[in-house]
Amino acid sequence: MAEKNSPEPQPHRPRRAAKRPADPVAASTSNRATDSSEDTPKDHSRRRRLIRNGLIAVAVLLIVAVGAGLIYVNQLRTTFDEQRNVLDLGLGSDDTAGRTEDGTVNMLLLGSDSRGEDDLEYRGEIGDEAAERSDTMMFVHIPADRSGVYVMSIVRDLWVDVPGEGQGRVNSALGVGGYPLVIDTVEELLNTHIDHVAIIDFEGFSDLTRALGGVYVENPRPFSAGQHNPAFYPEGTIRLEGDNALRFVRERKAFPDGDFTRVQNQQLVINGIVDQLLSADTLTNPQRVMDVVNGIVPYLSVDDGLDANTIAGYALEMRDIRSGDIEMFTIPTGEMATTASGAQVILKDEEMLELLQRSLKNDNMEGFIEYIELRESQDEQQ
Repeated sequence: MAEKNSPEPQPHRPRRAAKRPADPVAASTSNRATDSSEDTPKDHSRRRRLIRNGLIAVAVLLIVAVGAGLIYVNQLRTTFDEQRNVLDLGLGSDDTAGRTEDGTVNMLLLGSDSRGEDDLEYRGEIGDEAAERSDTMMFVHIPADRSGVYVMSIVRDLWVDVPGEGQGRVNSALGVGGYPLVIDTVEELLNTHIDHVAIIDFEGFSDLTRALGGVYVENPRPFSAGQHNPAFYPEGTIRLEGDNALRFVRERKAFPDGDFTRVQNQQLVINGIVDQLLSADTLTNPQRVMDVVNGIVPYLSVDDGLDANTIAGYALEMRDIRSGDIEMFTIPTGEMATTASGAQVILKDEEMLELLQRSLKNDNMEGFIEYIELRESQDEQQ
């Protein structure tokens, strides 16, 4: 249960309304060959007939190639839609829909580390061992012009208003009211609207790095992770795969600032995954793409509107996006504080939060990032 401050909060009534049927986004490709040439006279040379027959052969080969490509794409769609776990969250028509500009897309990404020792210990520290919690929380904003992607990590100890429950850690909402309350909590925190939700078990994250053949990150600091058979991660370019990648993103005890460095490491790995996904080695290898989908989808839960056609539509709109167009940062925070019960929490930075809210509303996250970079530059010069 989230910790309470006066006045007594009102019971929470989830805003999640029935989802409007969405128009499916067609992402298939069709090719049609037409022959508008006139009939060849009988006295035309054998050379002309050979050229014509050669063009027909090429056309047939193109049709076969496109057909094979469509079969492959349809297999991917079927695999995704049949294996994903669907959450009935009713996104799309609640009273927050008017908070965003038309055409923008906001997603909430949650990582479940229910099997990790670190997460179990964390629950014990805060006296809530039984409740389900989200170990990783990221808010993704895609602007209407599809010029980039903004990924913001939300530290799990951030002290926020949990609708109907009073004040508490941001990740306490899941144990109290499930995913609908998590959505409402983040929407209220950012004064925005969430279009889609995706939850991945960290075991699936491990399999994803294996399917990609490993990912590379530029590790800014050396550290060790794990109490039993600890793994060491040197400074510099390192390769992560499977359990090794899982330890890298889970570790927090090795760092003085705990969760802040951990979310930075998670961002590094996500960047590495994107780089590998968008590499020619992956995109030109149908089997690797299929392995990626098969490896992650069984561990993935999404809202009912995030199906294969919708994802294909977004992918088509963002076909020119590369990893350099993805901005990753952590939500601005204030000071550390101690609650009345003795819990250590992180307060909000109210000034920066208000600016963030306005930037999301006006679809101007580029300006927000530029302001953050300017402030950091000024701080370094002082």
